[in-house]
Amino acid sequence: MRKSNAILSKPGTGFTLTELLIVVIIVGIVATLALPMLVKTMEKAKLGEAASNLNLIRTGEKIYFLEWGKFISNVSDLNIEDPNSQANRYFDYTINPADASNFTAKAARREGKYSGKAVYIDKSGTITADSGYFTP
Repeated sequence: MRKSNAILSKPGTGFTLTELLIVVIIVGIVATLALPMLVKTMEKAKLGEAASNLNLIRTGEKIYFLEWGKFISNVSDLNIEDPNSQANRYFDYTINPADASNFTAKAARREGKYSGKAVYIDKSGTITADSGYFTP
């Protein structure tokens, strides 16, 4: 005589196709809603890196000013690690001295949705951004 397996013969064990489809649809909706927030958060993290590098440039400029009595327009001439030398950087960094006693450093986004948008820091440490871009 054969014994029947009680687990296999019990009706209603497992998920129906309808239940699985509903779960897949719900996961899809949640992913669709979460993706824009993820992209925005990632861009803000990249912007934080730019703000950090701009502060590094500002510090280098202040040190250069103490030594030479003027600001410089070339990032690589500062006595700091050049942020433009990083291979996988998200921003290009430049310095625009207004005159011998003032400067503005710029971090311009290299690629992506915000390509060309920039963040700036001045001598006093004030950080500003182009319109339509985040401010760190």
